[in-house]
Amino acid sequence: MTVTQQSPRFSQYQALSFDCYGTLVDWENGLLQALSPLLSRLPEDHSLRTSTVDALSVFQKAKASIMQRHPTMLYTAVLRKAYEDVAASLALGVTEHEAEAFSGSIQGWQAFPDTHKALHRLSRHFRLAILSNVDNESFHRTLAGPLHGVQFDIICTAEDIGSYKPAHRNFDYLHSKLNDQFGIGRSQVLHVAQSLVHDHVPAKELGIDSVWISRGKERRSGMGGDLDALQDRVAFAWRFDTLDQLATMVEEEKILT
Repeated sequence: MTVTQQSPRFSQYQALSFDCYGTLVDWENGLLQALSPLLSRLPEDHSLRTSTVDALSVFQKAKASIMQRHPTMLYTAVLRKAYEDVAASLALGVTEHEAEAFSGSIQGWQAFPDTHKALHRLSRHFRLAILSNVDNESFHRTLAGPLHGVQFDIICTAEDIGSYKPAHRNFDYLHSKLNDQFGIGRSQVLHVAQSLVHDHVPAKELGIDSVWISRGKERRSGMGGDLDALQDRVAFAWRFDTLDQLATMVEEEKILT
């Protein structure tokens, strides 16, 4: 856990906005499992089989390129195209069934063990919002599966917005909805996320307060970016390994006030 000297008090916020996949849902393990049919066809000593970071980085680069070029493409289509592009770069063929199965794998990705309880605890003190690079159908399947029983006050998806984070318009869209529906201003929203690239870099650029839920990935450059490479471009006020640690600190502050 890290608290900066400039960390404000949680009491100044009325809403928490969350990235979903990587923060609430175990994106990396889910993705690696979905990639396994492809990676298993590589030689055993291939770097994409021996290094999960390398495998995630290659896929992330392919996915990010597609999102940038096609901001309105549905996330399931992005996943499918990235899978096919990575396969082509490795000179591996993929079947229609394999590509389709990969594009729908998101609904099977599991929530982190602390997600449900931590969100319930945090909901006692804040409005909860989702800002996710996902399509509506996939997210609602996640709500019906891994996040079953969790209630969010606002859900903002890339499909609704027409672009993917780190685009600034995604954050503007979220804050506009929070203000319109609940009268909550931008300075009263705290963004909670794991990805440095997609969440904390734009948060600093926009002057948005944020919390980094690192999930133990401080020095890994897989899906969310490497802190050493990005430390001058991020300015999160808190860092926690887990969401549970954030909920505990919020409750401790409430007890002391």
